[in-house]
Amino acid sequence: MNVSIQEKDRAALADLKKEANHEQPEQRKGSFFRRPERDLSRPFAMPYWPLVLPVLLCAIIMALLGTHMIDLGTIAVSLTLSFNVNIAVAALILLGGAISLVPRAIKNPQTLRSSNTIISFVVVALVAVFFATRLADLGTFVYTLELLDINVIVILLLMIGLVVLALRGSQLAGAVVILLFLAWGLSVKGFGLSTFSDLFQSESGIRLLRTLMPPRWSYFSHVTDALFLTIQTAVAATIIGIVGALPLSILAARNTTPHPVMYNTIRLIVNTIRSVPALVIALLFIPFVGLGPAAGIMGLGVHSISVLTKLYAESFESVKPQPLEALRAVGANGLKTFCWGVFPQGFPVVASYSIYTWESNLRDATVVAFVGGGGIGFLLQSNLSLLDYQNVSVLLIVLIVTVALLDRLSDFVRSKII
Repeated sequence: MNVSIQEKDRAALADLKKEANHEQPEQRKGSFFRRPERDLSRPFAMPYWPLVLPVLLCAIIMALLGTHMIDLGTIAVSLTLSFNVNIAVAALILLGGAISLVPRAIKNPQTLRSSNTIISFVVVALVAVFFATRLADLGTFVYTLELLDINVIVILLLMIGLVVLALRGSQLAGAVVILLFLAWGLSVKGFGLSTFSDLFQSESGIRLLRTLMPPRWSYFSHVTDALFLTIQTAVAATIIGIVGALPLSILAARNTTPHPVMYNTIRLIVNTIRSVPALVIALLFIPFVGLGPAAGIMGLGVHSISVLTKLYAESFESVKPQPLEALRAVGANGLKTFCWGVFPQGFPVVASYSIYTWESNLRDATVVAFVGGGGIGFLLQSNLSLLDYQNVSVLLIVLIVTVALLDRLSDFVRSKII
């Protein structure tokens, strides 16, 4: 009996091996531009040759056109694009609202009667009316095109084709797109391999390094007050960022926001502010608070709010949902759910982001001081303009040592919290 069972098992295993050897991976019958399904038994499959030659040909043509080894010339045109920015913004807002709300309403018509959908429609309509009525006049956009570079047009068309191929599964096209993008980023006029050789062969650079030494340490007595002011600026800006970002991040996180409209609105405002450098924000505050440390603190603080809001919101969205569901099951409201379920889980990450922002503000405070905010940045600007490089070396050494010490301090605090 045992022998017969073993023989049956052996026969079954033999049949399975035959099926595995003769079974071919099922290929998807797609178009020419879509490569076949990958054979999982071959992690490094052979290239899909019908696409290799067109992709490589496009890459070579784009390289020749980009370096102007093939110059197709230019066409003289006289095109002027002009439109009212308020009307365009209102139309984009309505279009974005329609794209986000209409598909869901088509799939589930009952969502049209929900309070969320009604509030969303009302808010989108009010914002569109606000811009359409020119309560905030954004002016008229005007762009004039006089010459049309044919090389650029052909490169853009070929790039669009490669991107389409990459999106449809061609790994070679994706790699070519990335390489071409990196090559374009490195093709800055005046930048190349000679730039790195100039770092070691430039006589003016070597002469500058010689003038930095030795540092004039007698100047250190003038640096201490500026150093403390720089640290104070970073601390004040970080406090403003934490206090402002914490409530906004609750509204900007998907699992804590009271309404999707609030989520999208806060995200839009935060992204807009974050796209503006802290130095520019500080310059905008000068007419309000005057020239001095206050403008730098407000500029860094507002920029910190925009950065920390995004980071805090992402940390809140990544918490485990089980504790939140348990709190809601026992009747906890939104605030209690956040205080006892979301914040305890996200606190280590929030603390780490806050400490990192303080370190970043300490470095940025040096640059913001160029608007007249005082601190080490102001002394650096003054001594650089006077070509007093021995004082500059003292300032740089003090700044480097301070940042290094505070970095170690932040690492110690972070190790105790996380």
